[in-house]
Amino acid sequence: MAGTTDRPVPVAWPVFPLEVSWRNLAVSVRLALAAICALAIAYWLELQEPQWAILTVYLLTQSSAGAAFAKGAFRLLGTVIAAACGLLIVELFSQNPILLVGAAVLWIFACYYSATRMSNFAAYGFMLAGYTGLLVTFQGAADPSGAWSVAVNRATEIAIGIGCASLANGLVMPVYAGTQLRGLLAKTYGELAAHAALALKAGTPVEAFMRQRRDVLAKIVKFDALRSFAVFEARELRPDADALREALRESLATVAAARSLYLRLADFRTGGAGGEAVTAHLLPAIETAIATLERVSRGPVTHAGLASSRADLARARRRLAASGRDVEALAGSVPLALLADVTLILRRSTKMLRELSLLALATGAVVDSASVSHPRAGRRGHPAHGGRRAGRREALLQGTRSGLAVLIFCLFWYATEWDQGIAGITGLALMSYQCVNTDDPGKIGWPYFRAVIAACFCAYFVMAYVYPWLEGFGMLATFLLLVLVPLGLLIGTPRFGASAGTFTIYFVAAAATANVYDPDPLDFANFCTGLVFGMFVCLMVARLIPVTATATRRHAYQRAIGVLLPEAATGHRPARHIGRDIVDLLASVLSRLKLTVNGDEIFLRGMLASASSALELGRLRQAAADPAMPEAARAELDQGISRLARVLAGLPAVRQGREAQLQEGRETIRQMWLGLERLAPAPGSPAARAVLGAASSLRFLADRFELDQAFLQLALTD
Repeated sequence: MAGTTDRPVPVAWPVFPLEVSWRNLAVSVRLALAAICALAIAYWLELQEPQWAILTVYLLTQSSAGAAFAKGAFRLLGTVIAAACGLLIVELFSQNPILLVGAAVLWIFACYYSATRMSNFAAYGFMLAGYTGLLVTFQGAADPSGAWSVAVNRATEIAIGIGCASLANGLVMPVYAGTQLRGLLAKTYGELAAHAALALKAGTPVEAFMRQRRDVLAKIVKFDALRSFAVFEARELRPDADALREALRESLATVAAARSLYLRLADFRTGGAGGEAVTAHLLPAIETAIATLERVSRGPVTHAGLASSRADLARARRRLAASGRDVEALAGSVPLALLADVTLILRRSTKMLRELSLLALATGAVVDSASVSHPRAGRRGHPAHGGRRAGRREALLQGTRSGLAVLIFCLFWYATEWDQGIAGITGLALMSYQCVNTDDPGKIGWPYFRAVIAACFCAYFVMAYVYPWLEGFGMLATFLLLVLVPLGLLIGTPRFGASAGTFTIYFVAAAATANVYDPDPLDFANFCTGLVFGMFVCLMVARLIPVTATATRRHAYQRAIGVLLPEAATGHRPARHIGRDIVDLLASVLSRLKLTVNGDEIFLRGMLASASSALELGRLRQAAADPAMPEAARAELDQGISRLARVLAGLPAVRQGREAQLQEGRETIRQMWLGLERLAPAPGSPAARAVLGAASSLRFLADRFELDQAFLQLALTD
């Protein structure tokens, strides 16, 4: 029939939009059956709390099989280690409440300190270890003779859930992270090429450029998360781990180059003496680059397509380089300011295309999983150590806050002799998940809190009014299936995914019964009250003791400005290595940045500009060392570069008179510029070319002191 399509079309209900596609329905049924199977196995083994098996299935709900495998592995490892440590604490301190609580506080501190230092599912493993350790410790202390049973049952129940979830994810309509990663990398590559083209186009509105940059950065952040468990899932991707890290670096470097180009082109003016001659060399090369980038953005991301893209980019770079040589030939016959601007534009354009070529090379190594050779575009390994010291400080605060929350609750528990203390500890530990690696726990915590309350009310209703009518496991399984399938559809609907997932986890935890069916609605209501109260205590402590990534960002700023840029100015290390270190610093905090927040946007812009500044400082140093540079200019440049290095090195430590320090930097650049303008080298001579190279770098650095002034003022006032 004309107009029909095989693609699933989501059905939007008037009031309650729900994605009812065949795939979402199949995934929902898969989850429900895996959960019921896990519950049946736990019943068959006569475990004490079989609900842990069913809720683990939903806790491992991920967008790909690799993510589920990775999360399950870290969860199992964290559970086993925590159970063993909890047993040890019970064995040593069960008769001494003060030492027992002290050991529990130290344990949660260590786990959440480590979780803050880690990312993705490694962080999840440490958080799970902290949570499980608390439960085994306090439940075991209540009955030391049964502590071993508590630990073994908890580990077994979770292992059953992990096994059922992994089998379901891997055997029934599996979606692999490797496939998702390749698709996302291909899309990111295309959008980066389109972003680069937009940066080169005259008259691009600021809003359009910023919006596209935010979209590209969001994909880069998602790519960084995907690569962490795609390598875990797909053996063929493991040799490509370096290529994946390289792709992340080159993506950020391309964004940095595009931003600096956009700003320079937005301020670029031609006219006056030599304007037409310069424009005649500049515009055709830029138009060729734009056409190439637009063609690359639409091209297929296959090995053949990427090879063609690299060839196209190489031709565009050669055209830019040829135009640069033609412009250099005008040195001495055209005003230095105009030539410096054009040279800078051509050079930065060439740099941006080179970064895209390197990204294409890294992408090619990943797209074809059979590839055995991988790009060697610079140094490899993990991100530079720039964020580690600040990460330690943030982790110490996070661990301290988590330990303090446990201590406060235990003091309340001891003072009131509350009989739902373990329920409260459970809620506190669960809510602590929401307070790690986020600058605003309340933004996630309060919706989570509301979803838990709703789940408790619904579970109470089921326990009081539905379960009395059910007989046998068959009826229970049928009821759960009828409830879990619609909840799975909600989880698969992006608008409701997070809240529906939380609701489902707590509903099945409360509604799944023990082996001996003896529902007690009043006891259950008391347990839910304790659970919610523990969560509330955790949120209040998180609000009273905020832990953010501000210290990490501040340290990244201090290292980039006060250490790495002076190193580039003094020639201590190759400038390209320093630029990559700054990109790695940015990558280490990228996932914590919210680009809708002005301070975060300023930090992002400044770090991208700093990476580019390192390269220009290196070029300025090379120009000063060029034998063709007139001796008077060389001496003045050497002095100015040394002075600029001192200004940058001292900038992070200045708290009063910061503007004076910045003004000294501007004045230093201005004096170097005036020294170059006073020269009159022969037109087209090597001396004129050397002067032009230094002048173009000075133009870039002068821009940074003006356009990125907010970043230079940010770190100590954030």
